[in-house]
Amino acid sequence: MPLDVCDARPREWWLSPFSLNRMNFLVVVVIGAVLGALDGVGILFEPREPYKWQILSAATLKGVLVALLTGFSLAATTRWWSAMLTGALYGFTFSLVIYLAKGGPKSGDAAYVIPSGIITGGLIGLFIVMWAIKTI
Repeated sequence: MPLDVCDARPREWWLSPFSLNRMNFLVVVVIGAVLGALDGVGILFEPREPYKWQILSAATLKGVLVALLTGFSLAATTRWWSAMLTGALYGFTFSLVIYLAKGGPKSGDAAYVIPSGIITGGLIGLFIVMWAIKTI
């Protein structure tokens, strides 16, 4: 049986990519929640928006989901720039979903939603590789 990189216990080959031994799950969730909330906090300054708290909650949840996907996609030997690209890719994907759900080009929100999702995802990837991934 092959050994996992993080410990000396034997593991099956199909369980190795999903090991929680290589990342701190709580730190990943907190990183995603904080950066997701920072991404969505700007909506509180829009006086005409009736659904401020719902949008802030959705942005926080988006950050947590991007962080979890990024954290499960990274390995202990991942370089910082690769982690940023992975996070930016997931951030772009989620932002594109939100942009299309709001009506796409008719909404006029692409200039705000998509770039902020890419930047937030990249920062999530960087902070995860810095603080949540266990190195060998």
